[in-house]
Amino acid sequence: MTKFNNEAYEALVNDLINDAFYLEGASRRGTIAKIRQYAEVIVRRILNLPKKTKVTLGDERIISKIKEKDNPLLLNSIKTINKMGSKCTHTQFTREITEEEVKTVIDSLFNLYAYLLIAYFEKYEFGTNLGVVHQFSILPPIIRHITLEYLYSKYPENLMIIDKLSLVLLKALNKEAAIKWIEERKEKLMLTPSVTKSEEKDIVEKAGEELARIIITTAPNMYDLCTERINLVADIINKNGKLYNDFESAIDYYRESGAINGESSDIIEFNSIMEFLYLGRKSNSELN
Repeated sequence: MTKFNNEAYEALVNDLINDAFYLEGASRRGTIAKIRQYAEVIVRRILNLPKKTKVTLGDERIISKIKEKDNPLLLNSIKTINKMGSKCTHTQFTREITEEEVKTVIDSLFNLYAYLLIAYFEKYEFGTNLGVVHQFSILPPIIRHITLEYLYSKYPENLMIIDKLSLVLLKALNKEAAIKWIEERKEKLMLTPSVTKSEEKDIVEKAGEELARIIITTAPNMYDLCTERINLVADIINKNGKLYNDFESAIDYYRESGAINGESSDIIEFNSIMEFLYLGRKSNSELN
């Protein structure tokens, strides 16, 4: 089957993102209706459907294919967007749309974004490609938080997930939330070395067994490592503020960084996902 083509949907996504998020004076009803349309494009990508295939979020054939993904986050988010989107496109639903309802739909949209990344990291283990991990960090903290929280529930032994999740809690929420997360897991994290078995092997090969033994035994456990890094990054944020907190403040960093170099399947696929997530997004300077 032909891979999903971002360019084929660029004009449509540009219009939908603009009308949903950037159109001055847009109504809440209109915002939700546009997000529902946009979600249909995301579903096309998730299911890798041809352009000629009709897609509506409530179609039982589409729902059946989504259920095959066996991901409650994905299924529930699609149902939420479809339910509210349907109300906002039919004239029998006449009451005022609340700000909370818009927030619920946007949260569900972010879950769909996260699913694209979750599916990727279930295919390619998180942390095995540091270039991908670095590029992943050029996403709004809330998207990373949803992604890493889900991955941690499935892969709680992955040290890179633990490290990045503790930090993104700080960036997406606050220091108290990050500290609370590691304190709740203190006993387990204190027993978890911060050096993986594969890293131990690399250290032995590069430094020799005697020096490697010293390096490995003196390395901090994951509790101490996460605590230290949270405090360090919190101090930097307090001094300089957050670099970016949404797509509009993150897109300049994404553009500056550019795509990851390489032709391996994991790099090509990740570059395509990042390009798709930033389709239609504008920087704060462009909006101003």
